[in-house]
Amino acid sequence: MQAAHRRGDAGRDAATARARRYRRDLTPMLAAITAEAGGTPEGIAASLTRRGVQKPRGGRVWTPPDVRRLLSRLATETVPCETTS
Repeated sequence: MQAAHRRGDAGRDAATARARRYRRDLTPMLAAITAEAGGTPEGIAASLTRRGVQKPRGGRVWTPPDVRRLLSRLATETVPCETTS
């Protein structure tokens, strides 16, 4: 049984969808940066900042914790669902 939608859920759902789309669109660039920067959060953050990639909420200076959060969320979104037979 699914809970009824509450006031504000539509806005939250839209924001969540935008965040997922942002991360998905950034994936090819992250793959290229990881290949050239060695895959460390420090290297990836420096490269994203150097390239002028805007953070989800508008900042332009990436930090290693920003990258760790981004990579963590991408990992949880791309984990395939396992089915049991």
